[in-house]
Amino acid sequence: MNLVRKIHKWASVIVGVQFLIWLGSGMYFNFMDHTKAAGHTYKVHQHPSLAWNTLALQEPADVLRQYKPSTTLSLIELAQKPYYLLNHQRGLYANFVNKHSLVDARTGLPVTLDVDFAKQLASASYNGPGEIVSATLLQPPIADLLKQKNPVWQVNFADEINTSVYVEADSGRIAGHSDDDKRLADFFLKLHFMDYANEGSFNSALMIVFAFIALWLSGTGLVWTIDLALRGQYKIKLFARKTTVKLFDRNQKSLGQVAFSNHKNLLDGLVEHNIILPSTCGGGGTCGRCRIMINQNVKSTAADLQHFSAFELEQGYRLACQHFSDDVEHMTLMDITDAKKYQLELVSSKFLSPFIKELRFTTQSKIPMRYKAGAFMRFFIPEASGCSVPLDVPELLQQDWQHIDRLNYQHGACSRSYSLAGIDDTTNELVFVIKLQSAKNPSVLPGIGSNYLGNLRIGDRVEALGPFEEFYASPGSDKTMVLVGAGSGMAPLKALIEEQLALHRNNKGDKPPRPLHFFYGARNENDVIYVDYFYELAKQYPHFHYYPVLSRPDKGWLGATGYAQHVLALNWQNVVEQGEPEFYLCGPKGLMDDTIRLLRDKGVPESNIAFDEFS
Repeated sequence: MNLVRKIHKWASVIVGVQFLIWLGSGMYFNFMDHTKAAGHTYKVHQHPSLAWNTLALQEPADVLRQYKPSTTLSLIELAQKPYYLLNHQRGLYANFVNKHSLVDARTGLPVTLDVDFAKQLASASYNGPGEIVSATLLQPPIADLLKQKNPVWQVNFADEINTSVYVEADSGRIAGHSDDDKRLADFFLKLHFMDYANEGSFNSALMIVFAFIALWLSGTGLVWTIDLALRGQYKIKLFARKTTVKLFDRNQKSLGQVAFSNHKNLLDGLVEHNIILPSTCGGGGTCGRCRIMINQNVKSTAADLQHFSAFELEQGYRLACQHFSDDVEHMTLMDITDAKKYQLELVSSKFLSPFIKELRFTTQSKIPMRYKAGAFMRFFIPEASGCSVPLDVPELLQQDWQHIDRLNYQHGACSRSYSLAGIDDTTNELVFVIKLQSAKNPSVLPGIGSNYLGNLRIGDRVEALGPFEEFYASPGSDKTMVLVGAGSGMAPLKALIEEQLALHRNNKGDKPPRPLHFFYGARNENDVIYVDYFYELAKQYPHFHYYPVLSRPDKGWLGATGYAQHVLALNWQNVVEQGEPEFYLCGPKGLMDDTIRLLRDKGVPESNIAFDEFS
């Protein structure tokens, strides 16, 4: 099912993009001028002008005997003169492959349709203001006439819409007119009928394949929906009911019985009883940390299959975020944290860069929260409908917030995790550094969690779980500490640095300080946060080394350029000269992947690499 979901996701992207193309091209067809789109702006609709009964013409039978076998003979008028048109190979339609001969109906002599004759015929079919600028004999395929299978003369006129008249090279037939209006319509027709191979037809191989993709998408979507329904993933709040479940710890010690609402998954249901399981994905099933053991007969979800072996699944291992209490009689909690639910009140909110904000909260608890540097908290983001632009939003983000208003910003309740950006045991103040995730394009909404928190006013409150301690400094280690980060990945690294410097102050010189190297990447000087703070720390503590790196520096920048991981490679000898170092990473996926690859190439053991990954 997991593979099916992945294929379903990408197939839905393809279908979704083509649906938007259909929508856009369909709107164009509704509002276009059909006369212009047909290329008829300067087209003369010709009618016979000769009095045929007054003309002295060659006998048709004599003409047929004189020329090679023909299927038909027609008397036609070209440039107000009579001609016999003989067809030697007849196609089903005029634009299909045909073989013709032209014969002067008066003299019986063959006629060649040369460039001058083509220009004469094109001029007779044109009533616009332009003069002829060129005439070219073209072989199929013809860009403006994809269905035309016979050679044509393209006669171009110098007018405001770049009209071209096409004259069939062996029959003199006006094959069509084209201009900029028709070419635009043809472009939208290509998009609408998925004629990306320029076949001039909607009955293309690509359309057939796309139809099967759409059919498969509908089928897998139906199967997926039924599967979710059978596993109780669809819950209607109106019909929610309570279910009692027996709880045990990992040593099978009874924790009593608790009542769960079958409307909430087990992870969120436990929170209501102040039992917090570790989770960095907020219940999305991607981190695999909210492990429990329940009835073995409860069907495994795709997320369960991804994180547990067949043996573990048989024992009853499942993810709490993926299941509800309906079919659960007893539940063993494998990992219970000391985290708690807190009411946090915002006391400070300021932009550190055009896209990164520092938020300071206080807890409503009288006892200061204690946690290791690098910890994170899981914020509960309520459902939203509409929003207002923050008073302090920088000019660069004004357009983004106006875009949110235009899209009628709406989302359901969810949760997001953010790292604490400081370590302070003396107060109840918690510091977070959050990047406001902007919209990738005008049709989508920006980040839900970051923009909700960034829009809070001083005094507003929000619920959060934590702290969760999964990324922290090795206890008791005196190895050189190397920290590599970028953007809002600064947050846990800043806390780690402050923690190590505090330990050094408390030691009062009893032992040599632990060397610290901090490599931080940003795009330009406006994006470098806490720069003065870290420069001051580097002056105050000789064992702390700060390396700000810019990938798109301004002309006046005198520091390192490129990416943080590359500057780490250039300073490798400085880093390792005091012994085997430990590495702590936090930042975008590209930085994480490149840095881990570098460390493995340098032979750094996995045990000396810790990272806090985010997306």
